Amino acid sequence: MPLYLRDLKGLSPTQIGLIFATGQAAVLIMPVLMTFIADRYRLVRPLFMTLFGLTLVAMFALAGASGFWACLLWIALNRLAVQPQVALGDGLFFTLQADPNQPRASFARVRVWGTVGFIAPSAMLFAAYNYGGTLALLPVLTAGWALVGIANATALPMRSRQLSEKPTHKMPTLEAAKVLLQPHLACFCLGVGFVVLTNMAFYGFYPLYLTDEVQIEEKWVGPISSLGVGLEILYMLNLDRLRKRFGLEGIVILGGLAAIFRLGCLAFLPTPFFAVFFQVFHGLTVLGFLVVPVMYLNEHADEGYRNSIQGLYFMVVAGLFSIAGNVIAGELAEISLITLYRGSLGFCLFGMLLIIIGFRLAKRHASPA
Repeated sequence: MPLYLRDLKGLSPTQIGLIFATGQAAVLIMPVLMTFIADRYRLVRPLFMTLFGLTLVAMFALAGASGFWACLLWIALNRLAVQPQVALGDGLFFTLQADPNQPRASFARVRVWGTVGFIAPSAMLFAAYNYGGTLALLPVLTAGWALVGIANATALPMRSRQLSEKPTHKMPTLEAAKVLLQPHLACFCLGVGFVVLTNMAFYGFYPLYLTDEVQIEEKWVGPISSLGVGLEILYMLNLDRLRKRFGLEGIVILGGLAAIFRLGCLAFLPTPFFAVFFQVFHGLTVLGFLVVPVMYLNEHADEGYRNSIQGLYFMVVAGLFSIAGNVIAGELAEISLITLYRGSLGFCLFGMLLIIIGFRLAKRHASPA
């Protein structure tokens, strides 16, 4: 998408950063709203079908849009639809797993399909390049996958089952907020937020880094990005083994070390080899900051607000910090991409410090008085 906006829509790095930041603002509203509806009214299928439908509209409109404001509008609508889906999907999984009438499943083996879904469009776009295709196919391809999402959503239940006779919390979001404001969880969430902030620099400007800084051909950007995601599948499928060996806290620490290594390569070793090599450890970063935190927080959630604790967390971490990350990334990228990744490394180190403090506070919280 950054290459699409730069090369086909003629936008600057600052404009690209502002567009992603504005789109990310959807996280301040949609995940909390959607997960509230999921907890309060237990709706499932209608929510997913509506969100995929919005993506379909936004992508077809983006294909014909021109200028900064039009691109901002349609990408913002797309993000409005996409952002709640992760929190909704995670909440739905944990809700169904709490139901003894549902089949047992490993979270990693369900979540891995998100990784497969990340790879498939990139592979298709790369194949299209070899037959004369261009980046102009990107919104059409995205709309096509939204149609697949709508079709898949028809297989979901209309509503999730209420497991107890107790009435559902009238304000599940408030109950979730009380839990997240406990000192050890608040510190953990803030730390993850600062690391996620640096992800905006990576995901938003890594394609430009490959083409501009290390002179890799544009057509290889998709496969290089998919390399890390492909290896991510192996990490994901071994999540349960890693959990037994290191625990959820240990996986987060390993993910932080992988993120620091990634940013160190980008900031101080701008060569084609190191620009690609760190992808070997990309899967650890995904586990540590996109997968394990939701598992960690679910251990602190009750039935009445399982969805809402995910939505609230997503609002703070993927919302506030991602918005700030996109704005900061765009401004630093105007100076240089090397400056961007050196600054991001500092934020990442600070985030890891907060996470470690949060884990120490959690041990004290768990210890008997």
